[in-house]
Amino acid sequence: MTSSTERSERAGGRAFALPFRVGRALAFHELRERTRDRWVIVISALFALLASAVGLYGRSAEGNAAAITGPSLVTLASLFVPLVALALGYDAIVGERERNTLGLLLSMPVGRTEVVVGKFVGRALALCLAVGLGLGAAMLAAAPGEARTLAALLGPTMALGLAFVSVGLLVSTLVSRQSTAASVVVAIWFLFVFFYDLGLLAILVATEGAIGDELVSSLVVGNPTGLYRVSLLVSLGGENALTDLGLDVSLPSAS
Repeated sequence: MTSSTERSERAGGRAFALPFRVGRALAFHELRERTRDRWVIVISALFALLASAVGLYGRSAEGNAAAITGPSLVTLASLFVPLVALALGYDAIVGERERNTLGLLLSMPVGRTEVVVGKFVGRALALCLAVGLGLGAAMLAAAPGEARTLAALLGPTMALGLAFVSVGLLVSTLVSRQSTAASVVVAIWFLFVFFYDLGLLAILVATEGAIGDELVSSLVVGNPTGLYRVSLLVSLGGENALTDLGLDVSLPSAS
């Protein structure tokens, strides 16, 4: 009886370990492939170049360099990080389907959930690597005293990117063609980075500011990039940061 129980436990352990190993291998395969993607490399390199330029500019500026470098990097990251993340996620599933390799992948001893999770983890690691290189370049170029302030941007910036990797992966599971997925994620990028705020501004103008401040704040932070910008600008510059930029928006209260 004991040996039978032990054999059952070992068999159960192997049954769990095999999908885990396959999922881990898939995640590292995705990481290797994404770090070779020319579009991801180009966008990430451009982000790192511009981030280092922002750091150098803040270093050469007179007065409080952090008041220049931090908000400038937040604005830059809110443009580039969603684009990199969507580029990483949009072809995760539909690309396999178009190459007729999805069936082969699913024939392995791993379920659909493990495939999606493995692809997400691999592409998320690639995103974190791109963000780390970009902000790392800015920290190297910036004034020595700014390193801690800029390091505080790493976590929120990676979280923003992971949100958009998830969006790209969702799009990839819903469409049947890679070209369609590319068009959809480009439209999503324009929507959340540019058109969302323009639409909110149009509503404010059309209503002549009649809608309440709480509603405006909720609408602003309903956009992941808006939440990222507002929360970090407030943390970097205090309560007057948005007012100084011409924005009269605050985070909604917990109550």
